Amino acid sequence: MAEFCEALQGRQSLTEALARFIRSVGAECGMIVRTHTNEMHPQRVAAHDERRADPVRPLVASYADGQFGRHLQRPRPASLWLRSVEAAEPGHDPHPALAEWQAARRLEEFAVLVLAAGPSIRDHIELHFRHQLSAEVQAAIAAVLPTMARSWAKRQVGVVTRTITCHRTRADALANRPVLGEANPHQLSRAEFRVCLLLSRGLSVEGVSAELGLAKSTVRSHLRSIYAKTGVTSLAELVFRLLDSREAEPRPTLRTA
Repeated sequence: MAEFCEALQGRQSLTEALARFIRSVGAECGMIVRTHTNEMHPQRVAAHDERRADPVRPLVASYADGQFGRHLQRPRPASLWLRSVEAAEPGHDPHPALAEWQAARRLEEFAVLVLAAGPSIRDHIELHFRHQLSAEVQAAIAAVLPTMARSWAKRQVGVVTRTITCHRTRADALANRPVLGEANPHQLSRAEFRVCLLLSRGLSVEGVSAELGLAKSTVRSHLRSIYAKTGVTSLAELVFRLLDSREAEPRPTLRTA
């Protein structure tokens, strides 16, 4: 907690403070996310993955809104949300994008820790665990979360903006790499790749939904993940990138006998 508070006053890296918090609660990876609720566009503030050096699917997208939906539109600050608790209720299952990513990583639990929630902006921490949380870990998180939320409210001006800008700069380094490249430079899942391929062929969101047999909400969830991975901020920008990268692909050389 002391390191988290120090980071919020600009005296150390927020990413490093998050990494230590992730280790302290036994999570495998996590991120701090800012969501502009009017646009429902999540921005990654800081992230850490204990397995970042392993050949596994990286954590690059926010899954909070896809999993908890309207319940997170006006959450109570310092509240804790667990996928396992919601899944225990009748009719609630992991969101497809989250379920696919968890299966790829062999993860089981997903937690959202709400730091702040206002009329236009929500800030939260997302944590991913190998197993469901014990009662002791849940109690420990619930005990420190109010202090984390108060510290977040009193943070140094510009801490979040500077950290987001740092991540945006790294995303810009991938901006010229084709979204649909053979090497999959943006680490798209199979479902996300199919969505991008259909968009590049001129289909609308409704058309993609019909072609893949998915609900529009599922396609939009895939799009949010794609936005985060590619660094774009809108459907129009994504389509432009897709068309631009197709035009930039080398054409096969015709050979004559």
